[in-house]
Amino acid sequence: MKILIVTQYYYPEQFQINDIAPELVKRGHEVTVLCGVPNYPKGVVFKSYETKEERELAEKEYFEHTGVKVVHVSQIPRGNNPFSLIRNYISFARNSKNTVRQVDRDFDVVLGYQLSPITSMYAALEYKKLTGAPVVYYTLDIWPVSAEGMLKSKKNPLMWPIKWMSRKIYQGADRILVTSRPFIDYLQRVDGVETRRLAYLPQHADSRMLEMDMKAQDDAVADFLFAGNIGKGQRADVIVEAAKILGRRGDYRIHMVGDGRMREELERKVREAGLADNVIFYGNQKREDMPSFYKMADALLITLRGNNEVGNTMPGKLQMYMTTGKPILGAINGAANEVIHESGCGACVKAGDYKGLADLMLRYIEQPELFEGCGENARRYFKEHFTLEKYMDELEKELSSICQNSKN
Repeated sequence: MKILIVTQYYYPEQFQINDIAPELVKRGHEVTVLCGVPNYPKGVVFKSYETKEERELAEKEYFEHTGVKVVHVSQIPRGNNPFSLIRNYISFARNSKNTVRQVDRDFDVVLGYQLSPITSMYAALEYKKLTGAPVVYYTLDIWPVSAEGMLKSKKNPLMWPIKWMSRKIYQGADRILVTSRPFIDYLQRVDGVETRRLAYLPQHADSRMLEMDMKAQDDAVADFLFAGNIGKGQRADVIVEAAKILGRRGDYRIHMVGDGRMREELERKVREAGLADNVIFYGNQKREDMPSFYKMADALLITLRGNNEVGNTMPGKLQMYMTTGKPILGAINGAANEVIHESGCGACVKAGDYKGLADLMLRYIEQPELFEGCGENARRYFKEHFTLEKYMDELEKELSSICQNSKN
């Protein structure tokens, strides 16, 4: 198949589409990625892409290395305020829609890697309009509910046009693959997408740690690790509130690896509570250094907000956690909660329940033997459901099927 991938974010920005596109090439397909000039998450254009010449050289080198042809679309950088972020969204939607008119007209299928904003899919629909090629979305963020968090209110006047726009964009796709089962109900109910056009395809994760010896050092201290974005949506504050209940004691530590909008606020709360020795912040770390952080952990923590449908999603880091072979303790709803219980990889309470999370952590601190076998269960479940090979098999089958149907 000749596949056009439309995504606002791509290498060197860190998203899983960076694995998917080259793997499609390895499987014999011809792949072109239409994406924005990289500027995520810092909000400034990557230095190596400041000029057109440098960008074209980077695209050529990347093609030689991976076989993926990249077409970068100019966009206003994200910046560090809501106004510049909106300008970024609008500029990519407009410029990608114009640029897609200039690419080859013989692609068999368009794969839209749909994160926020939903407007990033306009180029995919424009190509369908021009050529009749079918469009498949891989939906990681659902709209319009994702916009509610940005606008901080369901009653914001902008929500009505966003709802209308979201329905039109979703209904324009021939097939929508979702990362969490609860998304299927939402897209049916809110965006009017027919059941026959929806399917569940969970994200894959890097499997490098599956074969590593990740056993933590036995030091009579329960080391908990949270890795990822420290933002409001991730509800990392629940972990700090749980730590306040546990209090100052020498038999546990919480390692917070990552950065985000809530980091400074949570660090301040930790200092005010006198818990600096128990809750340690490390900031962002290089991908290649993460195994060493996972190795020092005895158990892993996962939290997410639970006040809307976004809270029912399954964060990609759950799959990554599973590869480490460590018990997973969560305060989370929806698909992630279901997987933790179904796999037997740990224990979970409802999103936002910091008292319940504190109880789980205390149970682990005092009786870690209760969680024996959770790590093995996690790795086994991962191998059965979340490897790149399994993901690619399903994706390839979906793309091939939609291409065949469009020809009949």
